[in-house]
Amino acid sequence: MELSLTESQKTIAINPHRFRVLCCGRRWGKTTLAIDQIKGRATIPNSRIAYIAPTYQQARDIAWEVLKKDCKEASESINESRLEIKLVNDSLIILRGWESIETLRGQRFDLVVIDEIAMMRNFELAWEEVIRPTLTDTKGEGLFISTPKGFNHFYELFNKESKDKDYKSFHFTTYDNQHIPIDEINKAKEELTEDRFAQEY
Repeated sequence: MELSLTESQKTIAINPHRFRVLCCGRRWGKTTLAIDQIKGRATIPNSRIAYIAPTYQQARDIAWEVLKKDCKEASESINESRLEIKLVNDSLIILRGWESIETLRGQRFDLVVIDEIAMMRNFELAWEEVIRPTLTDTKGEGLFISTPKGFNHFYELFNKESKDKDYKSFHFTTYDNQHIPIDEINKAKEELTEDRFAQEY
């Protein structure tokens, strides 16, 4: 059964900013939101969308099966080895791992979704040299999603809204997902250290 978006997910889905940065707890519903945004953009003919996870295998494990299932009826072709879906309206959805980010150099996209940014090495360099240029011709959008991991490059990205009007940042916890039982989150709170729970949930 496909879950509807939670109120916190809807807040981000309808926000008009070009670059949206989301800091959220585990099981908040990052994948559900990402797939909703990808499918929404793909309904516009000739759109090009990229979903980027820390690794190719994570891209396959996290989003591929759901996207493949949800887009099956509207697809013209599905490439299992390249993780690419071509729709009958000529839109293209591709999934990639951060380890092969250079393969996106020179391409163009209308939407780029980057998942678990805090885990990605040399993010600023790849963003500036590889990914950001792919959005120039189309004035494309970016959805940046991660669970925090200290005060690293994701922390800097999250605070970019104070310097650039194209950016808007959001912060939600696992408690904001009404599909997750509160007692289960509280159980994790009992088992983890205070710092670890604060970071992950």
